[in-house]
Amino acid sequence: MSMCINVPKKVAKNSLKTYSPFRTKDERKKVDWNIVLGQVVSHVYRKELNVESFEQFTELCQQQFQSSLDSEHQNFWNIVREMYFDKQDALNISPEFLLFSAAKDSDSTINKRLAEMFITLLGDTGLMRAPSNRLNFIEKSIFECFNQQAVKSEDKRKKPKQIKESAYLPYLSKKLIADLRFLSSKPDYLFSNFKSFLKLYAFLYTSQLAHNLYHWSDGMAKSRPNYFILDSEKASKERRFVRDSGCKQLLRNIECIFPYLNMAQFLQKSDKDTIIQPLWKLVETLPENDELTNALNEYANSFAADRKIKQAPETKATTFDALKQLLQLSKAQFKTGNKDKDDINLNYIKAVKIHFCDDFIKLRGSAGATLVLNQDYMILLTNMAIGADREKLRLHELLEEFEARGVYLDNQSQEELVKFYERIGNVERMSDSGDAVYVTKTI
Repeated sequence: MSMCINVPKKVAKNSLKTYSPFRTKDERKKVDWNIVLGQVVSHVYRKELNVESFEQFTELCQQQFQSSLDSEHQNFWNIVREMYFDKQDALNISPEFLLFSAAKDSDSTINKRLAEMFITLLGDTGLMRAPSNRLNFIEKSIFECFNQQAVKSEDKRKKPKQIKESAYLPYLSKKLIADLRFLSSKPDYLFSNFKSFLKLYAFLYTSQLAHNLYHWSDGMAKSRPNYFILDSEKASKERRFVRDSGCKQLLRNIECIFPYLNMAQFLQKSDKDTIIQPLWKLVETLPENDELTNALNEYANSFAADRKIKQAPETKATTFDALKQLLQLSKAQFKTGNKDKDDINLNYIKAVKIHFCDDFIKLRGSAGATLVLNQDYMILLTNMAIGADREKLRLHELLEEFEARGVYLDNQSQEELVKFYERIGNVERMSDSGDAVYVTKTI
């Protein structure tokens, strides 16, 4: 049989544990993005708090400052406390101080699962950096106390428990890592945009996951059309790409996430040594042999009976068709006429829309629900697309970088984008030709 597919003997309950942070009751739960952010910071900076609260950290800093001051200058601590601790302004010194956000977690599983999604996407990526030269001598002392007394060393840090997953969207993981490394070189900018960065990539990851699952038989995952408009634009039904490859397409494809990921999970071993593979990888390594085809056909019959699916499965002649039928059954199990069963996938979709899509799906008159990027997200995306090694990009090169991250714009949106850049002053127009338009970073 295939080195990836392992057809189970019994039909298990749906219990999604891979590639998606949501479960079927998560639409009722509250996501605290500050907690998610703190846990991601712990991973990328390889640090974990060794204090229970900001107040305890304040006491450590007080001890350190007063031990270094002579008796005549002991009152200097009162000034430092007023400047950096009374209103917790010390948290603005460095992105690493966002660890204090993670300390507020009260065993919320949804926050942990969201953080683990980003940690999985980042892999072993770390952003270990020395204090920035921009810090004054007081801030450097606070940062030194933070590193020496308030955080655990790498070897003592708790590692998150994860099911091993092979990257579902390698192209997007690569961009996420590059973008975070670039932002880490601009600590002030990263600090003010870290939460927006996570929200943007959560949406891009989910939308690209949905599109690639819908096109599961096309081979290795790749960036797929996902058309946005700018928030300053008007939408209309006549804009073909926005209409057909925008929000309407996304809402349709999101329906595949829960059933397809569950089925792909069923067809793989669940032991601790197994690395779960994406569905496209299962297809890529799928052999055509009678033994596997028969096993998949038998499992299809058992699955349909267990889920009480009315239409009986057919006996398929090829392994590919047998797998295709199983994926169809995975969706059919939620269209039985039994409200409790049918609501399972609907509730999953609600969780995705509530927690990931709220910033990016807007109602626009007769055009209805539309994918929209506001100005803040557009500036962040622009800066990341240009990146660390370049000061500016030609417009068409910039748009290619957008598309590599899953953001597509039609011609009308591209024209509006140039107008937006001209308003904020980060465009250089060498001529009236589109190829002669350069876009610069805003930082």
